[in-house]
Formats: sequence, structure tokens, C-alpha cells
Amino acid sequence: MKYRKIIVYVALGFVISSLFLAFYFFFKKPLKISTPFLDQERKAIVFKDVKYSGEKRGIVDWEIKSKITRKFIDKPIVEMEDIDGMYRPKPDVTVFFKGTSGSMDTEAEKGTVENVDIIYKGNYTLKSRFMDFDFKKGITSTTAPVNIKGAKLTLRGIGLTANTNEETVRIEKDVTGYIETEKGKYRFESDSFIYFLKDSKYILDSRVVMKGEEMNLLCDKLIIFSKGDEVEKIDAKGKVRLISKGTIAKSEKAVYYFKEDRIVLTDRPKILKDNVEMDGESIVYSLSSGKFFINKPKMRIEK
Repeated sequence: MKYRKIIVYVALGFVISSLFLAFYFFFKKPLKISTPFLDQERKAIVFKDVKYSGEKRGIVDWEIKSKITRKFIDKPIVEMEDIDGMYRPKPDVTVFFKGTSGSMDTEAEKGTVENVDIIYKGNYTLKSRFMDFDFKKGITSTTAPVNIKGAKLTLRGIGLTANTNEETVRIEKDVTGYIETEKGKYRFESDSFIYFLKDSKYILDSRVVMKGEEMNLLCDKLIIFSKGDEVEKIDAKGKVRLISKGTIAKSEKAVYYFKEDRIVLTDRPKILKDNVEMDGESIVYSLSSGKFFINKPKMRIEK
């Protein structure tokens, strides 16, 4: 009987203490904190207005800001929304970018930005559905279509790789676009495109077509040399075909000198018009007059 009373008292005490604790936490419950808070389903802490950055030799070389950031508890991964950032591939060059969302490995300093807009030197903009970046290796890439617009150059293609250490930008395939010069606008297409920033040199590679107002140029490879925003000359190599007003000039090499407004074809050059073929040491095409000039010609009539 004695033990039964003890058990009843203990049980009653447990009930009273439980009720007391319940009332205490009911009236003393913590206020809700907007940020940060825990995303239980994804094991992440959510922050607002977060900034990440990296340094090289004490200088900030990249920075990413986001309106909403989810920082995972069990791994160095963050998910970001409404992204705004910058990257310095060189001390005197700053690239700005924006995106709707993305993710990043904060330890490896690499990730992805969705629906990205990139602004380079205030002159060129690049748009793509997504862009992968690796700040440590200095590589930015995508397999999606890209659209590049600048004051003098417009490009479209599929897939891009930018290597800041090599100072190159490559579009992988299906390249189309145009370049504006003091001589007019030239449209082009090729299988691939690469830009060497240090040398201000563009290379269009494989099945290249360049179209002007009065002529079409076809070749295996086209190299555009520029100075500032102006084109200085264009080298065409491999199975060169220059077509203008019914005349076809063929060679293995041609150089377009912009200041002189002429194209010089060398390496077995020949010209074909009205079933008449002429060979020569070189062939010069004047864009201003639309005429061909043959140096030391040799004529052959095709039947």
C-alpha cells in the first residue's frame, strides 16, 4: 500500500511538472526569425544578401552577391538566387555578370550560374542559358547556345570555353555573325571560332564563309587581325574561293589588306570566268572597283 501511494505521488508530480513546462513554453515561445532560418527538408541555412569573394596576392579577384542563399550544413555547397558578381581575370580587366540562380562549391571556388549575362569591358555582352565557372583554374564554359554582341562584332554559336590563363575565348560549333568595319559589314559562318585576347586575333575554323556586299570568300581557315576596334587584315587559308560578279578566283592563300582595300591571292592562284581559266603568280582583287588583276597571267580555255 505504501509503495502504491509513492507511485501515485510520483505520477502526479510528473503530470504537474509537464503541465508547468507546457504553459511555460506556450507563453515564452521564441519570436520567429526571418533570416537566417533552417530549411529542414534540404538541411540548409537560408540567408539574405550574402557576398562571397576570393583573393589572389591580397587583391579581390572575384565576388558573388545573392539576394537569397542556402548554405548546406553537411557540405560546402551554396545555392543562390538573384546573382550579381564580378571577376578580374587580369588586374586591369573586370568582367561583370548577372544570373537568376546558381550554385557554388565554396571550397573549390567553382559552380554554375543560370540565365547569365556577362559584360566585358563595357563593350561586349554575352548571354547564355547557363555558365559553369572555375575561379581557381580561370575557366568559364557552357554547352548551351551563346549570343555575343559588341560595338563591332556580333556572334552566335553553341558551346563556349573562356580560359583566362591562356587569354582565349572559343565558341565550339555552329558559329554565325558579322563584323562591322570602316569598309562595310561582313557576315560570316564557320564550324568554330577562337579569340586570342592578347594578340587581338580572331580565328574562324573549318567551312568558313565570309560575305560582303560585292563578294563572297570561302576557305578552310580565316584569321582576322585587329587593332583596337578596327580590322587591319584578314588571312584566308586552305581551298580559298573568292566569288564576285560571276568571276571565281581560287588559291590556297589570300590576304585582305583593309587599308589598301584589296585582296591578294597567292599559292597556285587561278581565275575562272566564262569557261576561261587564267593562272598567274598572284591575283589581286580590288574591292573599290570590283575588278581582278592577274600578275604574269597564263590563259587556258575550257571546252
